[in-house]
Amino acid sequence: MTMINSQITTQPDRNQWIRIGLVAAVTSILAVLMTQWLAIAIWPDIVLFKPLDSYPRTAIFTAIPTAVATALFAWLAAYKPQPVQTFLKISVVVLLLSFIPDYLLPVPHKTVLASSVAAFMHLVAAAVIVTVLVVGYRQRME
Repeated sequence: MTMINSQITTQPDRNQWIRIGLVAAVTSILAVLMTQWLAIAIWPDIVLFKPLDSYPRTAIFTAIPTAVATALFAWLAAYKPQPVQTFLKISVVVLLLSFIPDYLLPVPHKTVLASSVAAFMHLVAAAVIVTVLVVGYRQRME
């Protein structure tokens, strides 16, 4: 008689998603704030660009997308096949769309450099958020 090793995988529960999301939020906020601080230290004039003039605002505008990304990924994991691949595709599209306001909105003191720093901060946030969420999800699935 042969035995078949069947691996039972369970989806992360709500509390696990909250923990994964909190780790993603804290790490992404720290990474983005360090990026912002370093950019301002190198190019002090970029602080005149409204999106780069406030650390608390940067933290909030990093935490909110992290919460949305966590909720989206949790929903995809519960209801869709291949949630990681779907989440990655959506994340790339959202990241690309997030660059548009940095370059197109009429904000005082906008320069190509300041807009590029803001866009780079989006990239840093996305890289950290997506990595933490996907790794956290995969760890719970093992």
